[in-house]
Amino acid sequence: MHKVKPGTIYLNPVEMTADIMKMLEEKGLIYRLCPNSYLLHPKKGETLSKPLYECDDRYGPHMLISVAVNSTELSEFGAHPDTEDFLLIGDAETNPLYIVVALCKRDELDKKILEGKLAEEDFITLRAKYNDPEVSFFSMLKDVPHGEMIYDAGSRPASFFVTESRDLTTDLTDFKGYGLSLDIGNK
Repeated sequence: MHKVKPGTIYLNPVEMTADIMKMLEEKGLIYRLCPNSYLLHPKKGETLSKPLYECDDRYGPHMLISVAVNSTELSEFGAHPDTEDFLLIGDAETNPLYIVVALCKRDELDKKILEGKLAEEDFITLRAKYNDPEVSFFSMLKDVPHGEMIYDAGSRPASFFVTESRDLTTDLTDFKGYGLSLDIGNK
């Protein structure tokens, strides 16, 4: 049981499942990069390719980033003005990684904050699942607020990879007195 702090929204993490990831895709928040998604139908003797998205040139060429998370708080929660790809290739023996995703775009989240209407239902908190072709590889679409944090289980920092435009910026969310905290009990 946790002590309730005024203005704090306690986040209840859920497992990353194919159904959860499909729901996020259906809401227009991510692209799932999993078997049998975005299939093309080449004729015999033909090879086809089709971009799922193309980054805006003003943010520069793509780059691959190694990310290590060792924070129990969402210090970098925000949205990017362009799409980035998550590659949850990692070691499940590290501290558990949580990816918090707003269930709306940046403008709507900012409005809810200003109106004092922000609630737990405005977020989904995913316990990251590594190396699973059904859920571990996806594109976070532009303007979707999100951030990563760990539960400190006394292990090594969590790590994964991201591809994004070299000059991509992060528009950090101003929660104006709200706080987000994991509600994972004794997990």
